This record gives sequence, structure tokens and C-alpha cells, in this order.
Amino acid sequence: MGATETVGVSLDGETKRTLKALAQEKHQGNVSALITEMTAAAVQQAAFERAWRWYGGPEPTDAARDAVDAQLEEGWKLARRHAAKKPRRRSAA
Repeated sequence: MGATETVGVSLDGETKRTLKALAQEKHQGNVSALITEMTAAAVQQAAFERAWRWYGGPEPTDAARDAVDAQLEEGWKLARRHAAKKPRRRSAA
């Protein structure tokens, strides 16, 4: 990360408290780190939406997204379980 710049934003009190609480929970109170993380997520979401429009399909429903997320999580569980296994040593025949 390079030099930083200060920006001013106007937030209502509840949003400010929520932002600070999330920053405390995830980044030891560093609001700038939280905003950087949120920005990266927003950029990724926007890229997904552009790609989806390019492919010509409608936005996926919440149920469709949940199904994809469930499939991905199941795949990761399988991958973690497989990675946790130690390779077997082959015995001499």
C-alpha cells in the first residue's frame, strides 16, 4: 500500500457507530482498513454484475446465489478434507 489520502464523508450517527464497530471487530478499530476491504468487495461485485450482463442473462436471484454459494462451500469442505489427508507411503513389493 502506498501513500494515503484523507477524504471527508457525511454519515448519520447510526451508520458511523456501525462502521466503527465493524472496524473494531475486523481490523482492530482501523476504519480505513475496513473501507479498503469494503471497496474491494464492491469492485468485485460490480465486475460480477458487468460480466453477468455481458453473458446476457438476468441477475441471479438470491436463491440462485445461495445455491451457488452452498455448492462452493461444499467443494471447499471436500478440498480441505482431501488436503488434510497425509499421503500414504508405498511399500516395496
